[in-house]
Amino acid sequence: MLDWRTLAAIALGGGFGSVLRYVVGFAITQRLGPGFPWGTFVINVTGSLIIGLVAELSATRALGITPLVRVFLMVGVLGGYTTFSAFSLDMVTLVGDRAAGLALLYGFGSLACGFVAAFAGIALVRALQP
Repeated sequence: MLDWRTLAAIALGGGFGSVLRYVVGFAITQRLGPGFPWGTFVINVTGSLIIGLVAELSATRALGITPLVRVFLMVGVLGGYTTFSAFSLDMVTLVGDRAAGLALLYGFGSLACGFVAAFAGIALVRALQP
C-alpha cells in the first residue's frame, strides 16, 4: 500500500543504506586497494545474504517483522545499499518456483543487459562530448 508511512520508511532506509554502502565500500577499498572491486563485491554479497534473511524472517514471522519494517529494510536500506540483493532474491524465488531455466535466463540476461547498458551509457557520453 502506498501511503506516507511506507514512503517515509523507504526514504529513511534508502538514505541509511546509501551511506552504509559508501562507508563499507570506502573502508574495504582503503584496506584492500583499488585493483579489484572488492567493496562492491562484498556489498553485493552481504546485501544478498541480508535480503535472504529478512525475506525469510518476514515470511515466517519469526521476529514479528511488520510489513512496514520489511519495506524499510528490503526496499529502503537494501535498495540504497545494493540493488543486487533484490536481483539475488528474484533468482532464488524463480528457482524455488521450479523455474530454473527462467532463473538462468533472467540472471544471464540481467548481467549481459546491465553490462551492455553501462557500456552504452559510457559510449553515448563519450560520443556527445566535443
